[in-house]
Amino acid sequence: MRLQKIIGFAVAAVLLAPAGPTQAGVIELIDREEWFSLVGPVITLDFTGFAPGTFITDQYADLGVLFTDGNDSIFPSEPAFPNDGWGLDGNGNISVAFDSPQAWIGLDFPGFLSIELYSEGRLFFTSNLSGGAGVGNFLGLISSQLFDAAVVVEGAPGFEAEIDDLHFGVPAPGALWLLGLSALRPRRRRPR
Repeated sequence: MRLQKIIGFAVAAVLLAPAGPTQAGVIELIDREEWFSLVGPVITLDFTGFAPGTFITDQYADLGVLFTDGNDSIFPSEPAFPNDGWGLDGNGNISVAFDSPQAWIGLDFPGFLSIELYSEGRLFFTSNLSGGAGVGNFLGLISSQLFDAAVVVEGAPGFEAEIDDLHFGVPAPGALWLLGLSALRPRRRRPR
């Protein structure tokens, strides 16, 4: 019983603590299966069903997400996007705005990138640079501070931000303890 109270206080402290300018209770995972095992329900955008070159802006508004740069376009390439042969080319960075605050975001992608998380226009977290020169990379974040926007930042010269699939979501009301516990884990986990 005493241990449960201590854990409860630790979780509450993490959830209520103010975030610093570039830090928050965020864990980064590059192991796709582990990230999916830790998060709740996700919405996945696979960028299929559009003609090549289509600029993506409000096509996913019914799912609560807008692409705000105006120059992110559909790009077919089975080698670059092995999940289904279709992806999103950011022509630079990719900025995403959510209708409601989110707790997790994950990306399947080629190349190198990082993710910035924003709440009410304020940057509160920047991930480490992730990926590699090949395809099939993954970066997933779980944040104890909800975010309403994210920017996928191109990671290296010659590597524009590109997304094979985008996954995002928020916990059910009774699952807030997951966010508190995840914030107590190490910041970055490598696959075993």
